This record gives sequence, structure tokens and C-alpha cells, in this order.
Amino acid sequence: MRDPATMPTTERRTAWLLTWIGLGLMSLAASRAVGDEASSLSLEREAMALLKARCVKCHGPIKPKGGLNLSSPRALARGGENGPAIEPGTLENSALWEQTETGEMPPKPEEPLSADERAVLRRWIEGGAPGLPSAAEIEKTPPGADHWAFAPLKPSEPPAVKHADWPRNPIDRFILATLEGRGLALSPEADRATLARRVTLDLTGLPPTIEEVEGFIADRRPDAYERLVDRLLASPHYGERWGKFWLDAAGYVESNGYFSADSERPLAWKYRDYVVRAFNADRPLDQIVREQLAGDELSGYKPGMEVTPEIIDQLVATHFLRNAQDGTGESDGNADEVRADKVAVLDGAVQIIGSSLLGMTFQCAKCHDHKFEPFTQKEYYQLHAILYPAFNVDKWVKPNDRTVDAATADVVAPWQAHELTIDAEVARLKREHAPRDKDAPAEKEARKKAIDEAVKAAESRRRPHPGKIAWVADLPGESPPAPLLIRGDPSHPGDPVGPGGPAFLSDPDDPFEPRPTARNGTGRRTAFAQWLTKPGSRPSALLARILVNRIWQNHFGVGLVATSDNLGYTGSPPTHPALLEHLAAELVRSGWRAKSVHRLIVGSAVYRQSSAARADVQKVDPENRLLGRFPTRRLDAEALRDAWLAVSGDLDTRLGGPSTPTQRTESGEVTPIASEGRELRRSVYLQTRRTQVASLLEVFDAPSIVAACTRRASATIPLQSLSLLNSDFVVDRARRLAERLDRECGPAAAPEARIDRAFLLCVSRGPTPEERAAAVDFLQAQPARYPGATNDEARRRTWVDFSQMLLASNAFLYVE
Repeated sequence: MRDPATMPTTERRTAWLLTWIGLGLMSLAASRAVGDEASSLSLEREAMALLKARCVKCHGPIKPKGGLNLSSPRALARGGENGPAIEPGTLENSALWEQTETGEMPPKPEEPLSADERAVLRRWIEGGAPGLPSAAEIEKTPPGADHWAFAPLKPSEPPAVKHADWPRNPIDRFILATLEGRGLALSPEADRATLARRVTLDLTGLPPTIEEVEGFIADRRPDAYERLVDRLLASPHYGERWGKFWLDAAGYVESNGYFSADSERPLAWKYRDYVVRAFNADRPLDQIVREQLAGDELSGYKPGMEVTPEIIDQLVATHFLRNAQDGTGESDGNADEVRADKVAVLDGAVQIIGSSLLGMTFQCAKCHDHKFEPFTQKEYYQLHAILYPAFNVDKWVKPNDRTVDAATADVVAPWQAHELTIDAEVARLKREHAPRDKDAPAEKEARKKAIDEAVKAAESRRRPHPGKIAWVADLPGESPPAPLLIRGDPSHPGDPVGPGGPAFLSDPDDPFEPRPTARNGTGRRTAFAQWLTKPGSRPSALLARILVNRIWQNHFGVGLVATSDNLGYTGSPPTHPALLEHLAAELVRSGWRAKSVHRLIVGSAVYRQSSAARADVQKVDPENRLLGRFPTRRLDAEALRDAWLAVSGDLDTRLGGPSTPTQRTESGEVTPIASEGRELRRSVYLQTRRTQVASLLEVFDAPSIVAACTRRASATIPLQSLSLLNSDFVVDRARRLAERLDRECGPAAAPEARIDRAFLLCVSRGPTPEERAAAVDFLQAQPARYPGATNDEARRRTWVDFSQMLLASNAFLYVE
């Protein structure tokens, strides 16, 4: 092609005109293609949702009538005993259409499809059944991978977009392509102060300091934002923040939850600290999963051997399997009731494994084959069998006895020295004050009493072993088979079943092969952990999807799959399936490092958007599921409490250690017990009991964990407003914030300077002119409400009131 610069003027203009026309046509074609793709995706979702709602009861994944499974596009494409159910683009050759059109399906007494429902099905088939795989694709896919979540990872190239200069990374292209298909675009980037507050609260759960915000605003280097993100990911507070999400999903609680006998788990906090350490170290998530399921076996540990910090971590990690309710320490009913309580512990562990690691609701299969998921009752008890050697119902070990002493030599040595000192003191007391033959009976009795009291005093100074760990390990000896319980009844055991993974995820090249370990463990949990995390396997693909979906959820409020504990047939479909695959593949590619996924997400233009409301987004996507703007979200309960402590200057930032105990006051409120400032620690360190959730946290939707919590509800209730106004904790924080303003601004500072400082501390920006004017008016009028107080006292109370209103404001409560 000739260089336009060498062309005559008229020819050059013609060339430029043709170029622009060509670009316009290409843009129009791309727009139509994206629009058609979005329309097809919408139609596919409507059609599949209809089939799930009306047909899966009989044509589900377990025992489909006529061999026809209508629970997923792949299963539908396979057809049934009578051949294909539909022929894309042709109604006449589609048996599914013929039987629904004539009213034969659904069968009586079910209601026939309505006219609107038939119209959806008709449009979908006539439109070529978008989303239905081809015969060639079906041949390559094992039947267990019919559902998208159970298939191998299939990363795709990010789609082309019209505004190619907008994306910062691949995430943006996936989101932007969908938005452009609906006639929308991304919102402009948020201002720097907003971004600093958003990403700091997101990654650490704490608000940024004034200096941190000002430093970021002043940093004009092109990678200033990336530097900020790296600093936050390196902060020890990152592990506290993101470790808490993992703990919720793992069902972590520090009590047993047996009705009102909600006894404590005094060593559970070590598992919490293990999770926080693991996240701060960016330990691979698949490694964390393996350690949680079988850390005792993987470590090669034998009681009494010298241990390393790594071995200790592996032993502590197995507490994951102890997180379920366990009342067997208090259970004292008849034999059937006691047995039922033991089996309930196994059920609880399976439920946590199912929701947190397999993204499935398994509970229905306890009594019968699952009606809507490809999971049989036998497979449910195969999971029981994996855990049975450690939780043998016939050789039960109560919770307080499932411990081991394991500590590094440098920790054990001082303890041993102290214990030897006590031993020597006891021996001396017994030797020096032993009764003498010449003593009278009364004198002998007095000496004996004195010795007993002195020995008792010495013994009281003994310390518990510093390495005591609440763990899970297989019991010695041969483990009996786990029975399939008829209708889930522990008193009616059926045939025994062996350990194994669900068939819908099992492939010939990923067998479940338990091998006894060196410490006489059965190797069942190790086999399950390796089966679940084997590179390239379908179980590991499902695990990767589950984990990145939860990470996305905790950044944006809702996961790409809204039902983050259920990626099965009955769960919500992903809003951006190709993006979910891309993120899951990125997690695997990075070596299962969560921080790599965080960098990708928070570095995207999607994350960095403004949250300002937009009329076009509200009209087309009122729930903002397509993310045409950043979703405004209220701080979760723990981040809210921690932020109040931080801005008032009271936060105790000590890491780890035993939890701060809580108490139920006479008024029924649950509060931390004040002791050496420990009540001012981060919320992750507050004691979590099933029947005693800290009241302030519970009001703001902290869960009372029965099994596990992979996603929280976010409610708005009157009690929240009442707490903001009347809670002793909030009032104290307001008082402390007012005192901080006094210290940092000085007594001679003008009210406007204090107002500016308060806003910068609390919401990371200065007040708007309207906010400043309202604050000045309030500060001038409020002292009159304290007629009996001195001027100084009225002024002090006014600033406390102002501080409390700022701490209760939407600007503080919400992340924009």
C-alpha cells in the first residue's frame, strides 16, 4: 500500500475517507456481533432456567426418565434413549418442542407450559439453540462434565471490544464486551482519595491513614497505584482480613454448639492464626486445602518426634475437620442419642467440605440420592468413610482429648526447665517436711497437712505444655467400614461403603487411591486431598472456580456465581462464565497464589471505576450485575468495628494469640471482656461462640455460624441505627475521636480545621462545601442543648456529638 504522504491531495483525502468508512463498518459489525452474543447468552439462560424449573424434577442428573437429562446444555445435547431431544433451528424435528407444544410434557398432574414459557423455548430452538454444544464437543466430554462447573478448565481469550484503549487487563475486556452488548460502557475512574480508601479497606479491612492517602495522591509515578496495592498485600493486616473470609467458609467457631451447653474450644485460635499466617505468606491455596484435610499424614509426624514450624502448621491445619458442631463431650443421653451425636459430627464435617471446597449442597444425599445434583446417597457415605478412621463412631474420642503436644525445641526447653524446677521444689518440700517417727500423731497430721498445702501451691505454678494442639488424626488400628445409614438414621445402618470421591468428578487418570502412611494412618484423607487438587483434573478445576469466585465476591459484594456455596445444577449460573474460567486458570497458572488474583482484580478498570449512579445502568441493569459502575457496599461488621477503633486511635494491632473472651451482660448484650486493652483488638481476634456472637457485630450481619458461611446477607434494619446512636462502644469511639481532634489540631484550632481533620480521618477526604456548612451550623447550634453545662463542657459534648454523627454517616459506613 502506498504511503498516504506521497499521494496527491485529492487521492489522499479519498484514502482517508475510505479508511474511516472501513473502520466504521468494522466497529458496527463488532457492535452487532457483541450484541448478538449478549442476546444469545440471554436467550440461552432463559431457556435453561425454564427447563431447570419445569423439567429437572423428572429429567435430572441422577436418574433421568428416558435417559434424558435436561439439567445442563451438555446433558440436553446428549439426548436420551430415543435420540436427540432437539434439532437446533428446526421445531418439526425437535421432540422436546413437540411434547411441550401438545401438552404431553410436563406430565400430569404438573401444569403445562404457559404461552410465555413455550415462546421462550420456541425462540431458543428456532434461533439455533445457542449454548448447546455440538456433537463433536460432546464426544470429547465425559458425562460427569456435562455441567459447566464440573468440566475441565477451558480458559478463553479475552473478547474484542470497541473501546480497546479502556481495558487495563483481561478482566476489563470480558466485562466491557458484555456491557457494550447492552449499549453500556464502564464508568470513569474514581478519584485517588476514593481509590485509596476503597482498596485499603478491601485488602486490609482498615481505613487508610491521612498520610497514606496524601502520599498516594502526591505520587505521580505511573505505577503509583500498583505500588500502593503491593504495600497493602505485604501488610500483616491483609492476612487478618482475607483469612477471616476463609475462616467463615471453613465454619471456624470457638465453641462446640451443643444446644445450650455451648462449651469452649480453648485451642481453636491456633487454627485461626494458621490461616492468617498462611494468607500473609501467600501460601498456595491448594496447599492450604491439602494441609487442612490431611496435614497430619502429609507431615509424617509421629508423637514425640522433634518438629519444625512447618510440621506444627500442618498439624494445626487439620482443625478444619473439627470446625463442625460437636456435642459429644456433653452428650449423655441413651445409646441411640449418643450415637446420633457422633454421626452428626461426621455430617457437619462433610457439609463444610461440600460448601467450602466442592461448592455443593450435599445434605440432601444423607437420606436419599440427591434429587437435583449428580450425587448419590452412597457417595455421601463414601465421604463419611474418608473421615471414619479419625472419627470412628465405635472408638470415639471426645473433643477435649483430640490433642497432641508438639512444639519446637526452643519453645519446649524453657518449659521443661520450669517443670524440672517445680519437680525439685516438690521433692524438697516432701523431704524437709516429712513426718518424723518421734512426732506425736497430732504433729504428724499437722506436718502432712502443711506438706500437702505447700505441694499444692508449687503444683499450681506449673504451666500447660506450650505445644498443645487440637488436631485430627486417624486412630491406631484397623478402621471398620463406614455404614450407609438407611434414610440417614444412625440406628439403622445398612451396607458398608468404602472411601471415594463423587463419581461426577472422577476420571480414569485421577483415581482415588488411599495408601497407609508411615504413622499407621489409613491415607484416606491424603488420597482425597490429592484427588481434589491434582493438576489438570476436573476436581481441581472446580476448586479453582470456587476459590476465585469467593475472592471476586469479597471484592464486589456478589460473586460471578451469586450462590458461592453452590456451583451445582441448582445454583445460579455465572454472569460472566468466560471471565470465571479465565480467573480460575490464572489462579492455577500463578501457583494457586491468592495475591496474584487480587492484583489482577484490583488493578482492573472495572474495580477502579467510580461508584456514582448512572441512569443508563439503572435502566438496563438495575442490580448492577454487569458492573457498569463500582458497587457501593456497606462495610461488613468486622471492618466497621475495626474502622471505628482505627479512626478513634484506639486500635490494638497486636497479631495472633488467644482470643479476647466475650461475656453476656445483665442486659443480654454480648461484649468483649475488658482486660489489658485486649478488648480493643481487631474483630478477628474476638472469641466466636455459636450462641454468643458479639452484639454489635451481629447487628451488622456477622453470622452465627452453625455449619459454615461462604457468603453473608447484608440487611438494613432499625436496630443498626439504634446501635449507632446508643451503643456504648460507638459513643466511646466518638468521645475518643473528639479527644484525638483536640490533640492533633490543638485547642486554638478553628472549627473548620477540626472539621477538615475529622473528615480526612474518617472518610479519607475533606468535606464538600455543603458538608462543611452543615457541620459549622451544627457546632454552633448544638451547645444550646446542654443548658446546665459550662461552656467548656458544652463544647466538649458538642464535638463528641459531631464525631458520633460522622462515625454513623453513610460516608463512613459505606465503601464507594
